[in-house]
Order: sequence, then structure tokens, then C-alpha cells
Amino acid sequence: MNNKGFTLIELLAIIVIIGLLGTVATISLTKTHQNINQDTCNEFVKEIEEAACVYANKYDKDIVCDNNSCEPIKVEYLINEGLIQSEIDTCTGKNIDKSATVSITWNEDGEKSCHYNGERVYAR
Repeated sequence: MNNKGFTLIELLAIIVIIGLLGTVATISLTKTHQNINQDTCNEFVKEIEEAACVYANKYDKDIVCDNNSCEPIKVEYLINEGLIQSEIDTCTGKNIDKSATVSITWNEDGEKSCHYNGERVYAR
């Protein structure tokens, strides 16, 4: 008997194994890509928050809202002051909405929340 090649079953088994490895790699890369996008968005929000704090200190404004007792800062002011370098909102991939606002609140548990354009974007 001549054993020079692989049987059909062996070839199919190898194809199935390669297919499974490819599927696992694709799923892993997709999750990594999603994590990178979320991290990029979080960094953008932190940049906005820090810029708002610098602006608030410079112009003696109260950025921390207690029961809506402060006036949120417009993103346009932060851009005009040069506190935000990017013109792109990395969360949406679109141009920054210059009419958007930034404010910070604290809850009873001492948790700080950043509000960007009226929406709570994160808490820590």
C-alpha cells in the first residue's frame, strides 16, 4: 500500500481546525478593537473634563453642580482657549459639537460623574 498523501478525512480535520483557530482569533481581535475604542472615548471625556476644570479655575466658575446650581461650560469656550486640541469627538468619530456642555456632579456616595452634553458619560 502506498502512503504518499493524506486521506480526505485528515484534510477535512485540518481545515476544520484552521477554521476554528481563525474564528477564535477573529473574536479576540474584535473584542480588543472594542476595548481600544472605549479607552479612546474615555480619554476624550477625561480631556474634556480636565479642560473644563482648567477653564473653571481660570475664570472662577463653578463647574461642580449641586442640584443644578451651576452653569455648564460650553465646549466652544474650551476650544477657543486652546484647552482641547482635537476637533474630532473620538467617541462618535465626528466633529466636536461646539454647543455641547460639560459639568460635574457628586452623589451622596461621593461618586463623581462627568456630564457631556447633558448625558452622564462616566462615574468614578
